[in-house]
This record gives sequence, C-alpha cells and structure tokens, in this order.
Amino acid sequence: MKRISLKVTGAQGQGVNSVGEICGKGLKHAGYCVFGYREYMSLIKGGHSGYQLDVSPEKLESSETTVDILVNFNHHGLMQNWQEVKKGGIILHQTPMWEFPSEQQKWLKDNDITVVYLPVEDILKKMKAPNILGNVLITSAVWTLLGQDDDVLKELVRKQFGHKGEEIVQMNFRCIDEGTAFIRDDSVQPLTLPAPDLKWANHMYLTGSEAMGLGIIHGGCRMYVGYPMTPSSPLLSYIADKQNETEMVIKQAEDEITAVQMMSGAMHMGTRAATGTSGGGFDLMTESLSLNGIIENPAVIVLAQRPGPATGLPTWTCQGDLLLAVGAAHGEFPRLVISVSDSQDSFDLMPEAFNYADEYQTPVIVLTDKHIAEALYTQVPYDVTKAEIRRGNLVTDPKKLAKLKSADRYDPTVKDGISPRWLPGTEADVYCAQGDEHDAEGNVDESASNAIAQMQKRMAKMTALHNALPEPDLIGDSNPDILLVCWGSTRSVVDDVLKSEEFAGASIAYLHYSFLWPLKTEKLLQLVSKAKKIVLIEGNYNGQLGKLIRQECGLNIEERILKYDGRPFFYDELHRALTPLLS
Repeated sequence: MKRISLKVTGAQGQGVNSVGEICGKGLKHAGYCVFGYREYMSLIKGGHSGYQLDVSPEKLESSETTVDILVNFNHHGLMQNWQEVKKGGIILHQTPMWEFPSEQQKWLKDNDITVVYLPVEDILKKMKAPNILGNVLITSAVWTLLGQDDDVLKELVRKQFGHKGEEIVQMNFRCIDEGTAFIRDDSVQPLTLPAPDLKWANHMYLTGSEAMGLGIIHGGCRMYVGYPMTPSSPLLSYIADKQNETEMVIKQAEDEITAVQMMSGAMHMGTRAATGTSGGGFDLMTESLSLNGIIENPAVIVLAQRPGPATGLPTWTCQGDLLLAVGAAHGEFPRLVISVSDSQDSFDLMPEAFNYADEYQTPVIVLTDKHIAEALYTQVPYDVTKAEIRRGNLVTDPKKLAKLKSADRYDPTVKDGISPRWLPGTEADVYCAQGDEHDAEGNVDESASNAIAQMQKRMAKMTALHNALPEPDLIGDSNPDILLVCWGSTRSVVDDVLKSEEFAGASIAYLHYSFLWPLKTEKLLQLVSKAKKIVLIEGNYNGQLGKLIRQECGLNIEERILKYDGRPFFYDELHRALTPLLS
C-alpha cells in the first residue's frame, strides 16, 4: 500500500486539531483516502497531544508508528517525537533557537531528515495579523510540504470562515500565501504523494461516533439519553447537534443511572431509545440492565471502551470490556453483545441492535472503543434504503389487543420464550412489569416451580437468538493455512496488513466477530480443522474473546498477539508481528 503519514503535535488548546482537520478534509477533497487518529491526555488544556493523518489513493483505515512529516507546535514534540520520522522525512517546528543535542543531530543526518523552522510570530507580526491566524499559517506550510495546490486550501478556508466576512477570508488567504512562499523560498523539497483517485473526493469524511449516530437515527431511534463520559461523549454531542433535524428527544441526564432508566422507560412505552456510556458509567447501569432482563424489556446500551481499572487511561483505547458486557449485572438473563469495528458497521449494526432488542425483548449492548469513536474515516456514502425496522412480537392491532390476556405477557409455555408485548395504555388486559420474580401476569411468585419455569422461558430466547445470529465474517482464503481471529477495531488494521505485498498470495484469512454473545463457533471450528496456525488478536491483556471461545467450544488459541498500552494496533507494528507466520 502506498501511504503518506503526517503528525501534528502540541499542547491541547494550541490548535493541533484544527491543522489536522483542515489538512484531512483537503486531502480527501484532492482524491485521497484519509484516516485520522488522535492522541491526547485527560486535560482540557496542556498535556502533549497528537493528530495523525495517514493518506493513500487506496483504502486504508489504520495508522503507522512513523510519519513522513512531523509538525511540532512546541518543543515537547521535538523532544518526544523526533524519532517517529521516517527516513527522508521532514520536521516542521516553530520553536525559536531550537537545537537538537548532538546525538539526535547525528541520527537526523544519518536518516536524511530535513528540519524546517517556521517563524510564525515574526511572519504574523510582519503581516500585522492576530496570533489566532498562526494555525492557518502552519497549515499552509504543511500543505505546501505535501505538494498540494493552495487553491484547494483557500476554498476550504472560505467554506469554514466565509460567514465571518470577506475581510477575514482575505486575511486568511494572505496567511496561506505567506506560508506557501516561506516553504518555497526555503527550498524545501515537498513530498511526492502517490497519484490521487478522485473517487474519494465524493466520499464522506466522518468519525466513528458520527457514523454510529447516523446509524442510531436511521434505526428509528426517537430518544437518546446520556451522561458525558469519554469516549461516549462525542456520540451524545453529535446526536444532540442533529436534534432540530431529527426532532428526537435528547437528554443529558444527571448521572448514568438516570440515563439508563430513562432509556428503559421509553423502550417500555414503545419508543426506540438508546443510551451510551463508558466502563465506569456502565458499572452504574448494571442494576437497571438486570431489571430489563427480568421484565423482558428491549434496551440498547452503547459501551464505549477505554482502559481501566477505575479511571485508568480515560482518553485512550482498549478492547477490555468484552467480558464486562457479557457478564455484567446480577442473575442470569439473555442479552446480545455486538461490537462495531469501523465507520461502515458503526452505521449498519445500530439498526440491527434495535431490531434484535425488539424481536427478543432483551438488552443489547453495543461495544465501540475510543479508537473507533474518534478516528476519522473516509467512508462511501451509506445505503439508506436497505435497513428495515423489525418490532418483533409487539402487538398494536386493536383486534389482536382485545384478545390478549394478562397471562399472555409472561406465559412460560410460549415458543422460544418470546411473548406478545403490548404498550401501557392500550386496549388490552393489564400486566405487571416489576423486578421480583413473577408469574405469567407479572404478579410476585417465589415458588420453586415458577422460578424454574420463568428462568427457562427467558433463557429460551438466548437459544433462539443464538440460532438466528449470523456467523462471523471470513475475509480471505476459505481454506487458510493461517487463521487470524479478531473483533472490534482490530479488523481495520488486519485488513490493511493483509493487503500488503508481503501477504499477497499467502494462504491466510481472518475470522472477524461482530456478534460476540451468544457466541457462534461452528464456522471457527471448521476453519481450525484445516488451518496450520491460529492466532488471536485483541486489544486487551487476557485475550477475552479467546476466553469466551474456550468456554463455549473448548478451543484454546495459544498463539496470541495482545496489546494493552492504551494505543491501537498500528499498521507497521502488526505487520512486523504477523510476518514471521509466513515462514
């Protein structure tokens, strides 16, 4: 894969994101597939942060550990990130009188690294321009180093600042001209990007949270409730921004317990609703999760993973909450656990989450993670015609409602454990939905025989759900010598690695799980019987999917590639880890 990588570093609040965002949009508009990755500390201002763009005329959805251009807003980037530049790359910085130590200077020279000092303050002073325009000046210098036409950059600036008036636009244009002229006058050789593919210009450019928000809206959700917690907050913010367009009810609750209970009440009344949180907030929701289990109420909860325990690494990423999603809350009851992996199924799987919740009258937990939630994807426009809304055994027909009896709601003899469900206030008999063990009408019944019957009724839905779920996706050779097993955000980087020249023609495939609980293992066991090597790839310490696989079918995947440092798998990192498998 032909790719170019750019990284902007600096303190939070310095404008690191604005440079990355403008360059990302511009490169996509110029005909490149762009993938954006952000790193930042859990501080509102200060703390070292980075905004990385990986760019290619081919599809890519992963980042590298090294970059072609490193842009430093302050000296911390010069001290911490200098070795991340590829051979022949460029370092652009704005720290006056900076000198690298002699050992670093030797490394930079040996690796043919060009260091460019951009005197931002001096140029702005000469222009009599305010300091706030420094980001545009830096962006123009980066844009020139990428070998791009400044007319494209000016068009983006006009779109972004045109509402502020022509005087502001022209001042920004002057900054672009000054930045471009400085790089050209300094005789710095720009990078040579691969030839673009203009199909990317018409694609969407959005975060995983925005993709999930669109999927939630497309799935017929009419109410979203949340309490801010990284990395679920961008989802709440995005859906709130769309409130006037969608006419949804959006609530920021006072805490996570209130959020999940408001969602549960809305679902009980027949309104499709969802809530989202991260690990600590999900812990608080688990009593209500259990309540939804016993009253057989549809529920949709987005669990955006970040490293724990406790506060852990609140602005970093992991795949550490799979077992939490599968086992959280007291008692045994059916549930579905799904994981999105990229911007495509962040959209596609949300309508299905609501459909399964309605059909099986059960909680559905949708896993995402910080990497997916905040990554920027170049996304083909979504097909908004193919999704369907399935409400399952929800009775709304007046004639059918008139025939219902109270005991129909929790009748333990019903097929697959799925009872008729009707809404409070409709013309039908009344039943009781409450958290004590109950009889068919919902009345408290603590007898042993009733406890057995109701448990078996509820868990019968788990068997039916297991049978209805699709098998995991197989990508690659259907009779592979090497089988990789993964889930969630690892899919994108595995896909990018297997498209590389070194793996072309190799008998290798990967099995990707989107539906994680109940777990289907038939296809896995068929492939394992043929493969010579099986490798588990996960972003956690214990290999949590591996544990579930062993629990469900006895297969112990011994060879594992696990990562748990708060960072996602990087393209070159995973490439190095998988290459020995080919020998």
